[in-house]
Amino acid sequence: MFAKTILPLLVAAVAAAPTAPVERQEQELQPWQIRPLYTHSPSGRLGNDPHSTLNFTIHDPNTIRLQPGIRGWAVLPPVTVNCSAQWLTNEDVPWGVGIPCTAVDYGTWTFTMVPGSGEAGYGATTDFGLEFKQFRSVNVLGNLHERTFEGEGKFKVGVNLSGQCGGSGVCNWGLTETPYLVQQTLTQCAGELCR
Repeated sequence: MFAKTILPLLVAAVAAAPTAPVERQEQELQPWQIRPLYTHSPSGRLGNDPHSTLNFTIHDPNTIRLQPGIRGWAVLPPVTVNCSAQWLTNEDVPWGVGIPCTAVDYGTWTFTMVPGSGEAGYGATTDFGLEFKQFRSVNVLGNLHERTFEGEGKFKVGVNLSGQCGGSGVCNWGLTETPYLVQQTLTQCAGELCR
């Protein structure tokens, strides 16, 4: 008799209890870190590689929560990519072109070169900006989660780049101090924890 009375009461109490809302946190983003970044412009001598180059590594130290699960949170883990561009002449610099970085799980990284101030005849290896875009997408238990983050940086010899040019005309520049921090912003969000 007791079991027949108490069981329906327990079921009713559990059904009437408020469910805990999904934890919605505004996650503080740690800046992306660039290390290293270096550029090269060739001497122009016959037999040497004629390409100018830009190479850098960018690291996202953030663990992005997506949704709670049985064993904790489903997350997008930190990620590091290598990025590079090369060109032959000043007319070939890939200004304004989205260039993919190395492959990552569940998304893509791209960067776009933009001209710098142009002061003192600086060029694509000595005075330039970079616009970064990270897109991450994953399906967790039937729920699609997407995040797009964007950031930018400016690089200039004498400001945050240093190096040297040789007598042949070859020049190599790199970051004066590392890491160079890029404060990114969330520009697109789809999924359970988006507002």
